[in-house]
Amino acid sequence: MRIFARPSYERALKNLAPEQKAEIQIALGLLPEAFGKPHVHAGIGLRRVGKYFEFRAGLKLRVLFVIREADAVLLTAGNHDHVRAWIKENS
Repeated sequence: MRIFARPSYERALKNLAPEQKAEIQIALGLLPEAFGKPHVHAGIGLRRVGKYFEFRAGLKLRVLFVIREADAVLLTAGNHDHVRAWIKENS
C-alpha cells in the first residue's frame, strides 16, 4: 500500500501542533499493516465512515482517507468535529 496526500490533507496539517503531526506519522506507519486485518487495526482505531475510512492518531486526532487502487489517499486530519464537517462539506 502506497500512501498519497491530497492538498486538503496538507492544509489540515498546517493547523496541527508538532506533537500531533508526530502522532499522525506514527499511526501512518501502522496503516499498511493494519488495513484489512481486523485484529491489527484495533490499535489505530481504523474504521469505515460511509465511503471513507478513518484512523486515530491518539485519543482526539483522526485522519480521513479513501482507498484508490489499493493505495491510501489522505484527505484531511483533525478532531472528530473537523472530520465530520469535512465529510459533510465534501459528500
